[in-house]
Amino acid sequence: MGDLHQRLTELRRCLDDGLINQNGYDSARDEVINFWIIPERSFWQKLYDKAVDLKNWFMEDIIRPIIERINRFRIGS
Repeated sequence: MGDLHQRLTELRRCLDDGLINQNGYDSARDEVINFWIIPERSFWQKLYDKAVDLKNWFMEDIIRPIIERINRFRIGS
């Protein structure tokens, strides 16, 4: 939580010093909060997303079982 508070404080300081406007502050604040709330996707999930974007079914078929196994492990924990 300290990292989130530090980032939001820095943003507020930039707004108060006139370095960014209110719209820039609002969008950056939302991005910081979303980054903190949403867990980062794993390497395998990012790789799978890239395979889907590139329509590479071969890679999708290879990566999907890895992700499913990781997710089962997380749920089982």
